Amino acid sequence: MPQRIFDNPSFSRKFNYRYVAKMMGFLCTMQVPFLVIAILISLYYHDAGLRPLEITAGLMAVVGLLLLFIGRNAKDYNAGRREGMLSVAMSWFVVSLIGMLPYLLGDFVPTFADAFFETISGFTTTGGTILTDIEALPRSILFWRSVTQWVGGIGIVVFVVALVPIMGGSASLLYNSETTGVTHERFLPRVGMMAKWVSLIYVGLSMLCVLLLWAGPMGLYDAVCHATTCISTGGFSPRNASIAAYDSFYIQVITVIFMLCGATNFSLLYFALRGRGAKLFTDVEFRAFLAIIGVLTLIASLFLFFKGVKPTLFEAVWGAFYHIVSIITSTGYVLDDYNNWYPFFSFVMLFAMFVGGCAGSTSGGLKVARFIILGKNLRNEFHKRTHPNAMLPVRIDGHPIPGKVVHQVLAFFFAYLCLMMIGAVIVSMDGFTVEESISAALTSISNTGPGIGTFGPVNNFASLSSHSKILLSVIMVMGRLEIFTVLTIILPSFWRS
Repeated sequence: MPQRIFDNPSFSRKFNYRYVAKMMGFLCTMQVPFLVIAILISLYYHDAGLRPLEITAGLMAVVGLLLLFIGRNAKDYNAGRREGMLSVAMSWFVVSLIGMLPYLLGDFVPTFADAFFETISGFTTTGGTILTDIEALPRSILFWRSVTQWVGGIGIVVFVVALVPIMGGSASLLYNSETTGVTHERFLPRVGMMAKWVSLIYVGLSMLCVLLLWAGPMGLYDAVCHATTCISTGGFSPRNASIAAYDSFYIQVITVIFMLCGATNFSLLYFALRGRGAKLFTDVEFRAFLAIIGVLTLIASLFLFFKGVKPTLFEAVWGAFYHIVSIITSTGYVLDDYNNWYPFFSFVMLFAMFVGGCAGSTSGGLKVARFIILGKNLRNEFHKRTHPNAMLPVRIDGHPIPGKVVHQVLAFFFAYLCLMMIGAVIVSMDGFTVEESISAALTSISNTGPGIGTFGPVNNFASLSSHSKILLSVIMVMGRLEIFTVLTIILPSFWRS
């Protein structure tokens, strides 16, 4: 990170630990209602998840109230970038460390690393799992597993900004550290109001998804579990075979629609609700997002059809389209084992995983906006070879992108590749192939879930060593927070008064 960040006045005063404690307290106490719902489900089904969930809910409440007590006199006006970054980064780890207890206390997973991986994978909406038999777990535990993705999908901190008005001006510190995107542009002047609209849209889409799934061949419990992981583009399912278990074209269509909604910039969804839906089709990023899906689907479906993988053209087109949407939105639902569809299709999946969805959405990946900026910057460099004195700014939607933003995108791209390679090297030490190691690292940093080979759509991450599971868990958080928020807090300059 550039040194000038730490020259900012917000980095040159005494650290406001009480503010961080207060934010952490809010974050922990917000999880308690969801745990209570899981407890009620356990009581209804008389399953084995009751005691572990009760202990977790009690501990989450105690820790949350204790942190709120510590931060009771925190002065929001004395909080800066450091407090915002630390609050956001710590929230994912603290909530996950407590949220993993139902897995451990109920002996549903064998080790700490397994429980930590599964919970982090939930809150970061990655969707990778270490579970070998998902349906063997109690329904209440599987509900909690799905809810972690719903809470993490929109961002724990965004909910805090939306629901806790006492944060005042410090709301923007948390919002900018938490939300994904290139420039963090606001579609409303106040961060708190913007976060409330995002949360309302998110909740509304979730409820609509539940009703539509329930209207089809899916029970209410399964509909809730899938709706929470669909709009969050998380991909957890209470069924071993994922969406394929229902063998329903209707369910597939509904999940595709809501996966695309989750991967769309929420500002565009806001404008659509306000009667300005035309912005969806004038937005360069959204059009590029649809174009990438279309091109990949065309190439992959023709390949699947002419290679005889799918007997009819419709099956080839739909199979390719569904899996490409599932992967590019970083959801990870599957209908089939695409590992058996020739190595070429696995390459298509890796590319879709790398690109990801739109900025300002729940999806992961590099983000289409960054992909556009990188492409246009590369094009400008080619032009400068023949016209060295030409002034060629990168433009999106007709507006020039500041040079510092282009530099940030280039830095993010480099950090993204470096982190992916570090993860791949560590995973390869467990004896996996180069392709599988890169796949495991990429699916973690892009928050996607299924990869290729051993980590493909019908397999899991159980065969990883404990240290690899912990490393990939950290990479998931770094990918969810777009790398720099986590990297910044480990630099000595961050802690210098």
